[in-house]
Amino acid sequence: MSQQSATSKDAALRAIGRTVVNFQRLEHNLKLAARLGPVQGTIPKIQRDIGRRFERAETLTLGQAIQAWLRFCADEIVSTTYTPDLFDISVQTTFSMGEDTESRRKNAAALDSLLETRNALIHGRLAHFAWDSAVECDQLVAELDKVNDAIAAQIDYIGSLLATFSSLCQEHALAMEAELTKGLASMPTPARDA
Repeated sequence: MSQQSATSKDAALRAIGRTVVNFQRLEHNLKLAARLGPVQGTIPKIQRDIGRRFERAETLTLGQAIQAWLRFCADEIVSTTYTPDLFDISVQTTFSMGEDTESRRKNAAALDSLLETRNALIHGRLAHFAWDSAVECDQLVAELDKVNDAIAAQIDYIGSLLATFSSLCQEHALAMEAELTKGLASMPTPARDA
């Protein structure tokens, strides 16, 4: 193997490593997103449901995480027939991504393309790659640079939406806490026998 081939092979291996790490980062964000969804019921039920979502999200493959994310994005606000518990506090919360179907379509197409690229790369292409060819290695590096740019765009997009959801949830929790505190302070106390 010539010095040029060795240098090209090292660059290709570094590009593959960077790409695999970036696919893992994307998968991590999508698994976080897979935890999102409407909640309804009593506090203990919601806690159980969220716990199950967290457990399920950890076992998702990249393809399954993408599908979970796309289902969440496509869900419209649905009226529920949930019957509140008469003896315990019930809560219901839903999220909606809005009506921008063109953005959802582009996001879905980009994620599907990345999944196909990842699967082709990991499950077949590298096993029969011409590692001794400097030209092939250089082409792979150029291709993976484009793939990494596409992954970075999805990581940024999904990450910004997750950060927004997190911020909204924190603001909502603080507002609820303030209202409850104010309500408890103004609550009349029961009369006591003198």
